[in-house]
Amino acid sequence: TGTGPHPATWSTHPSLPSHVVYAPASPPSTLRLPVLIWGQGACSFNANTFDAFLREVASHGIFILSNGLPSGPENPDGLAQTSYPDPSLHLAGLDWVTAHAGRGEFAHVDGSRVAVAGMSCGGIQSYAVQHDPRVTAIGIFNSGIKNQTEEALSLADGIRKPIFWFLGGPTDVAYPNGERDYTRVPKGTPKWKGNLPVGHGGDYGKKDGGKFAVAASRWLKWVLRGEGAEVRGYFEGMGAGTARGDGWDVVFEGLDGIKV
Repeated sequence: TGTGPHPATWSTHPSLPSHVVYAPASPPSTLRLPVLIWGQGACSFNANTFDAFLREVASHGIFILSNGLPSGPENPDGLAQTSYPDPSLHLAGLDWVTAHAGRGEFAHVDGSRVAVAGMSCGGIQSYAVQHDPRVTAIGIFNSGIKNQTEEALSLADGIRKPIFWFLGGPTDVAYPNGERDYTRVPKGTPKWKGNLPVGHGGDYGKKDGGKFAVAASRWLKWVLRGEGAEVRGYFEGMGAGTARGDGWDVVFEGLDGIKV
């Protein structure tokens, strides 16, 4: 159920049949939950692929819409997100937030604070919706723009919202793309890039989602929950209790521009 203060689980809801919801199982009535829309690696339609990781993140007070079906097919006819880039599931999540967050049984969901993120293909889908005004922050996990056309690469040139990369080091097949994208983001945009030398698969399947879940939880607690004073040192500092202390190779720029 995650190590955060709000034990998490997953469920489905008829109002959004294309996603699985990861969220605190019994959140306090006073707790407002910002939203993460998450896309799967390999353009999979299995919303539980990153189960340990998503439970951990949700346990820190995040309402997650994970693209796909419960244990859904990896590449189903008519459902696979195979075009480049195909943001339809991210957009469906954003539309659901607009229609339901802050209302009725979802009164505790804060639709004004929404991050889009994903691993590999899911990261590319997140690039595609960066300009949507409903998006607050962007997370790119083991990913980078794959299509080498200038039109595709220019997606990084216009990013103005806080963006964090979580890469798997030089053996990560997405490493060169993520490295390049970081350099193309305009000066002044808050950006952070960490490389953990574990390759493209990350360590998401380890207990409580591994070090990728530790970093992701702190990222969202900062950019969505506004807990910057508590977690900012993890991203910028040195030594025990920081990303560098956990083995990440870190660079960043403009983080003072993160305002929650």
